[in-house]
Amino acid sequence: MLKGTANEERIWNYLIGKGLSKAGAAGLMGNLYAESGLSPTNLQNTYERKLGFTDTSYTAAVDNSSYTNFVHDSVGYGLAQWTYWSRKQNMLEFAQAAGKSIGDLETQLDCLIQGAVGRLQERSEHSQDHDQRKGCQRQCSSEF
Repeated sequence: MLKGTANEERIWNYLIGKGLSKAGAAGLMGNLYAESGLSPTNLQNTYERKLGFTDTSYTAAVDNSSYTNFVHDSVGYGLAQWTYWSRKQNMLEFAQAAGKSIGDLETQLDCLIQGAVGRLQERSEHSQDHDQRKGCQRQCSSEF
């Protein structure tokens, strides 16, 4: 359960609770603020008119399955303005598995952290594998 009254406080407490430093939490929150204004239901503004949805109606339509193109519409949504199909699919499946709305703040934070930890682990494993081979610096320098 998130602690705080405003999204800013809830997100801060969540990130600090997950072990981020104050600088790390502030940096991530700055990025999320630039993406969505810290609103988990934020629909990319340039698509509201094109799709005929508001933040609230888009969220409801995805949640109740009356809008079925969420994964492939390439429209930014949520805290991080997810646009890429595989990340939107992961978020949708994550929310559905938890029985939550795609616009639920804690669900999006859980999905964000889980995805970030997974990508960091993949990079770490990739780096360790390449460290054992000659030419790793040259080969991997552009991958990260």
